[in-house]
Amino acid sequence: MNKLPFPEDLYFHREHVWVRREAENRWRLGVDELFVQDLGRVTGMDLPNEGDEISQDEVCGLFRGENRRKFFAAPVTGEILEVNQDLYEDLDILMEDPYSIGWILLIDPSDPEEELDNLLHGEDALDWWEKEVELRRSTSPQAAEPDPALPAPDEIRMSVTRLENPEPDEPQ
Repeated sequence: MNKLPFPEDLYFHREHVWVRREAENRWRLGVDELFVQDLGRVTGMDLPNEGDEISQDEVCGLFRGENRRKFFAAPVTGEILEVNQDLYEDLDILMEDPYSIGWILLIDPSDPEEELDNLLHGEDALDWWEKEVELRRSTSPQAAEPDPALPAPDEIRMSVTRLENPEPDEPQ
């Protein structure tokens, strides 16, 4: 198997959201580095609350970035046990390590075994990832020149490039 650009225990939703089993009734969710790169510098987010129910494939949050806004789709159904409060203090951790300290939600899944069949894992996830990287390369405005911010398919790296944050925006 090729070296994966992400931890091998992750399952991916096609909307660039991952899920990892932490314990039988504890699953951690987050977004992948392509999701984060699409946003540019993350400037804000709207997430559900502890105790809320989320359903697979349904939008359960929104991230705002300097480049665009992106919805966060639930990879599995369940009850939210915890929201990563560190994100409210420092959104940069999402860019620093979206697969570890940049996690978003901890949930108690309703029926994870059945829903995992709808997600990508292992070689399937790697094939999908490589196609997503190529799609971004081919549709970028400078498609003739490789975008150094995107990992090369044959050299996919795990960490994202950290962007320097300009001064915070004025409150709206």
